[in-house]
Amino acid sequence: MSAHRETSTGFLLHAREFLLAAELVLNRAQGVSLPAYFLFGRSVELSLKAFLLACGVTAKGLKTREFGHNLSALLKEAITRGLHDYVPLASTEIGVLELLSYDYMEKRFEYRVTGGTYCLPLIDVTEQVARKLVSGLEKFCADTTGS
Repeated sequence: MSAHRETSTGFLLHAREFLLAAELVLNRAQGVSLPAYFLFGRSVELSLKAFLLACGVTAKGLKTREFGHNLSALLKEAITRGLHDYVPLASTEIGVLELLSYDYMEKRFEYRVTGGTYCLPLIDVTEQVARKLVSGLEKFCADTTGS
């Protein structure tokens, strides 16, 4: 019997599924769609975690308060560990992830604040970055021995 474990390829597969779900929601939405932002955010989170797992960060380490759902912290750690060698991100794309992180980390896409103000990045760039991470990390995650 094989042991169950969290792997970089498993995380990336899930990231792709959230990306596809986000695109479906976005294509059907009329106006701003907080669920689409949430789904793109989850895709980004899982992509970054897939990269970090492949780089040797433990699944337990990714669940700590330091990382959790903090896209900014995950991105910073991923860049430190060489993300740009596999997925070069422009400063605009990094800015989009930083902005997305604020409401995503606070779970404001899941629990709407009626009458509240949201800091939303451009949805097309958000989608572009999520897609870029999923496709750009596919080979790296598959090639790592920890996958």
